[in-house]
Amino acid sequence: MRISIAESAVICLVYLETFLALLLRLIPQKIIRVVTWTVNKLEASAETPTELHLRLAPTVHDMCRVFGIEVEDHLVRTEDDYILTLHRIAPKPGRFNGKVVYLHHGLLMCSDVWVCNIKRNNNLPFVLHDLGFDVWMGNNRGNKYSTAHLTRTPKSYKFWDFSIDEFAFFDIPNSVEFVLRRTKVPQLICIGFSQGSAQMFAAFSLSEELNRKVSQFIAISPAMTPRRLHNRIVDKLAKSSPRLMYLLFGRRVLLPTAVMWQKTLHPRIFNWMIEFGNRQLFNWKSKNITPAQKMVSYAKLYSTTSVKSVVHWFQILQAQKFQMFEESDGFINSIQKPYQIACFPTRTNIQIPILLIYGGNDSLVDIHVMKENLPKKRVFDIEVENHEHLDLIWGERVDALVIINVIKFIDFFDHSSSLLGETSFPKCKGNDDDDAETFSIKEGIFSSHEDTFQNYEHPVFHNMVLTDFHSN
Repeated sequence: MRISIAESAVICLVYLETFLALLLRLIPQKIIRVVTWTVNKLEASAETPTELHLRLAPTVHDMCRVFGIEVEDHLVRTEDDYILTLHRIAPKPGRFNGKVVYLHHGLLMCSDVWVCNIKRNNNLPFVLHDLGFDVWMGNNRGNKYSTAHLTRTPKSYKFWDFSIDEFAFFDIPNSVEFVLRRTKVPQLICIGFSQGSAQMFAAFSLSEELNRKVSQFIAISPAMTPRRLHNRIVDKLAKSSPRLMYLLFGRRVLLPTAVMWQKTLHPRIFNWMIEFGNRQLFNWKSKNITPAQKMVSYAKLYSTTSVKSVVHWFQILQAQKFQMFEESDGFINSIQKPYQIACFPTRTNIQIPILLIYGGNDSLVDIHVMKENLPKKRVFDIEVENHEHLDLIWGERVDALVIINVIKFIDFFDHSSSLLGETSFPKCKGNDDDDAETFSIKEGIFSSHEDTFQNYEHPVFHNMVLTDFHSN
């Protein structure tokens, strides 16, 4: 097995980090706690109470309490016996509007990422809750809220033997089914961020029954077939054999020492490391996220997942197809393989109206390729100019640029008599291409419902930004 110089350098860096982490573990825990307390005390002087409490909040419950909101825990047993935790923000008595929303996080994340904005109205679940929605937030198997299994422990290899396939076959449909049973409604609305949207695309493409249970799907910073990683060396390594990832990180949890570094390093140093990694991998500069927001959000950015799920993404990168996981044999060259890896049938099997909200500077989103792999006449998209991937959940103007359009999309389909006919979506001026009709909130599909939003007594509607919707 030949390893290149670049691969050797990466291996050395990873093993160096592992060695330093081992040395850190030798330091008595009392000293670590004193250092952590001192660092947080020094940093606290520069933070507002909200910023400090959010950054130090250990769970989604503590984060929501900062804003006076209570969260319920619900446990879901998947068909392959993982135990997932769903977090629910129940509607206030007498305020339920009859609609249920299910949100799902991205790669290396958990439900924390939805509720860590310093500005209350930049947190999508809170705005939905204020408007009377029954809000549920899912968690993938393996993250900090879902590390239980009926027969396997997180210390075993078998526990971490999952990829995007398992998220699509089990986690998403089993979570949706649980929410529907609990709320006793026939359909719900799905919202996914990043990999969360990819999991939903995959799950919807595999189940006709699941399509009937979801009324609308909103994908924020949607991921499906990223073009490439920004750093050419890392991109080349990512597209090489999975053997390197398994050699570097093993076959269980990915980056297990990340939480330890987060607790022991000064927050500004840890944030610099996150910024450096994002710049090298994706060329993200995060200029739309304030420094204060980064202090909070980056503390909630990481949660555990399997090495195999990241290897799956690298296979998608290499193939440039939204495909299922390939159980690779490192000794068989891809040219010699006598079989094809199945792709998720997203273009033909998804029957749900979809809204794609993506950043114009997001290196992970190729909107044209994505729309080619989704059904025509069911997909709308909004480009948020000069914004990147993480900006769409943590950016300073999320309320005006993202949340308002989520609510508008939901409201439009609630007031439409038909969701499936080609004439359901009125045309408006702007594009001569019959296959790429343009829709505008101001002049097009939302014009007849503009007065509806004036009835919403919520601050987010005071910052309405008129955006162009485009259909596939």
